[in-house]
Amino acid sequence: MTEIMFRASMPRVFELRDLIEQPLAPSAYFQDFETVLGDRLARAIWLAREREFQRLDAVSWEALKSEARPYLTLHDPNGRGWQQLIDVLNQARAHNYLVELGCSDVQFVPRNNKRETPDLEGTLNTRRVLCEVKTVNISDDEANRRNTGRADYISNSLNEQFLKKLKCTLGKAKSQMEVYDVGGNARRIAFLIINFDDSFAEYKADYYSQIDQHLASEPVEGVDVVFYNQQTAFHVDVSMRSALVVNEASWPEIGSE
Repeated sequence: MTEIMFRASMPRVFELRDLIEQPLAPSAYFQDFETVLGDRLARAIWLAREREFQRLDAVSWEALKSEARPYLTLHDPNGRGWQQLIDVLNQARAHNYLVELGCSDVQFVPRNNKRETPDLEGTLNTRRVLCEVKTVNISDDEANRRNTGRADYISNSLNEQFLKKLKCTLGKAKSQMEVYDVGGNARRIAFLIINFDDSFAEYKADYYSQIDQHLASEPVEGVDVVFYNQQTAFHVDVSMRSALVVNEASWPEIGSE
């Protein structure tokens, strides 16, 4: 496939790439992108992202591009790469979730240097809805392992360090929404995406079960917790009692786009 064909099938993805003023700079994302898209799996992943982007209205898409722009050339050489960029792009998933929930006037909240803000807000049945999007990323140990190529053992259970990070992340999301919700009447949603150290997610079901138990014993009062279960190599749909799970739809079949 040629660049023209790729652009036709994922125009908004290429809009992001076109924001990079120096695409050949070592820190720039989308390096050799057409070559990358020659791989069927990579192409399916980006077609899925395009599907998410296409669901955004024009104003929301421009807002997401504006926030993503500085991260397109911000590369961490210590095993995390362009994760900050992906974290920003993940906000599209929460936007689409709010729309599916039935919210109207869903929009990205402009950043404010004077106070903390959530990522999104909307209205559901006349009630204001706030949503903070958080991505829980791999541990420092896992980042170092990937950076050095060192082999390591992946456990089928989450350690205490991860659960503490999860608790801290949820606490931060709650505080951001509390500060913004002056009247205290809004519905608050923490939308979480987890990148486990187990990159193939072979133990995903075990992990979510453990998280479910953790939230049952330490609930986040006043916040609806939603997890976005990404497609992975060993993918299974999951459900929880203490939180809602949005299971990502299957990636597009290559050849059907």
